[in-house]
Amino acid sequence: MSWRVLVTARAFWVSGQPAKEYLEAAGCEVVYTPEAGPLKEDVLIERLQGFDAIIGSSDPYNAHVFASCPQLKVVSRCGVGIDSVDVGAATEAGIVVTNTPGAMTDSVGDYTFALLLGITRRIHEGDALMRSGGWGEYPGVAVAGKTLGLVGCGQIGQAVAKRAGGFSMRILAYDPMVAERGVPSGLPPIEFTDLDTVLAESDFVSLHAPNLPETKNMFNRERFAKMKSSAYFINTARGALVDEAALVEALENGTIAGAATDVYQQEPLPADSPLRRAPRCLLTPHNAFNSAEAAEAMSIQSAENTLAALQGERPLGLINSTVLESAQLRIGK
Repeated sequence: MSWRVLVTARAFWVSGQPAKEYLEAAGCEVVYTPEAGPLKEDVLIERLQGFDAIIGSSDPYNAHVFASCPQLKVVSRCGVGIDSVDVGAATEAGIVVTNTPGAMTDSVGDYTFALLLGITRRIHEGDALMRSGGWGEYPGVAVAGKTLGLVGCGQIGQAVAKRAGGFSMRILAYDPMVAERGVPSGLPPIEFTDLDTVLAESDFVSLHAPNLPETKNMFNRERFAKMKSSAYFINTARGALVDEAALVEALENGTIAGAATDVYQQEPLPADSPLRRAPRCLLTPHNAFNSAEAAEAMSIQSAENTLAALQGERPLGLINSTVLESAQLRIGK
């Protein structure tokens, strides 16, 4: 049987040729949208007409989109985050939702530590000075032997901890679920404690919590005030976890020493965002996942998830397992 698969994920465009060939060998027609995602809702609906599945960016997948695209059967996220997908609405509509856990863990771990080093040693400032024809000194802060606080200690938080071990860092973590079940062997020592202790004692606070209703804006004015004034804040998780106005205020007032962030409340980050003018702040455009190796792995996994779902099998990256038993399931109809 032949299915039509739409792709909005830029990573798939760049690194997904083997994944595309895999789908085509199974009889799928693979089509790239004229523009990379995330698409706006009305554009997404227009592009999705006549397609059975989408390998998607963080486009808005909601009840209106599902109702407007009756042929759609599978939303396969080319990535781990599913905060742009209304999973409950997808299940009600009979649509299978998948993601690609683990594909980008090491890449985000690398990038997080790169941001930590970049902001503390002011590498971006030195580069900008050199490119402008200048020359000067930028005193920074040492990382080795300091205290790293992880807010969230899942796969990516653990990857960051592993890298911190190479810098002989003391590692604190706040993650009640992981603290209860334990971490795999082979990691440096991690001290699980409460969030206030992590904030009060850490020289660097790195955010790796999931985007949930209860974590929205978890880093606000009060939380930044609990950090050391000499501490740095790093976010490669999700922008929704941070009150950006409070972050800007904390930087402008010297409440914290600096910040580096790869994710934002609104993406792309608006040109007039106050974050773009905030002092001692290193900004990157949601790129932590984006190594060639991770992008290829994500593409392959998303293609495998898509084909498995369309063939009536259980995808490895399945999010909404109850949809498989639902009378509304669109696959096979």
